[in-house]
Amino acid sequence: MTIKISDKCDQAAVDEIIAIGYPQNIKYMDELLSWTCDPNWPIAGSIYEYFIKLGEKEVHRILEEANKPDYDWRYTLIIQIIASYDIKTLNKCIKSLTLWATQTGSEECDFESIRILTDHNLIPDAEIAKITKRNLFVYNVWIKETLEAGSRAIYSSPLGEHEL
Repeated sequence: MTIKISDKCDQAAVDEIIAIGYPQNIKYMDELLSWTCDPNWPIAGSIYEYFIKLGEKEVHRILEEANKPDYDWRYTLIIQIIASYDIKTLNKCIKSLTLWATQTGSEECDFESIRILTDHNLIPDAEIAKITKRNLFVYNVWIKETLEAGSRAIYSSPLGEHEL
């Protein structure tokens, strides 16, 4: 018997897959994961909880998906699953989190990755400081470039009329 999740509200199919138990339901892991890209979907929450519970057993699958170039989905996986992992599972995420922390402009994946690394002391403070300094330099360059590009429009009216 094959179970197929029919839509974002098909909680019965999700529950049925989870009830099979791991690892007997391993053939459904990609199917479950595919329904996690939008945290607003009704079935996403129970799937997040299941992957958190599976921890180390399925962390490779979460990281594989999160390493793809879809920043929105990566962000969702970071805040909905990875951030809730226990320390043992988080240790398997250090390489990816460190990489994502350095990818400025990645739909807040950089912020959340560095937050997890810092909150759980996963890498030395010196390495956090190095990443942070580099990111701040990049962000400041972007601010400078933005101000230069928009300076005519900004300064065409009194500064008191502008808000940040």
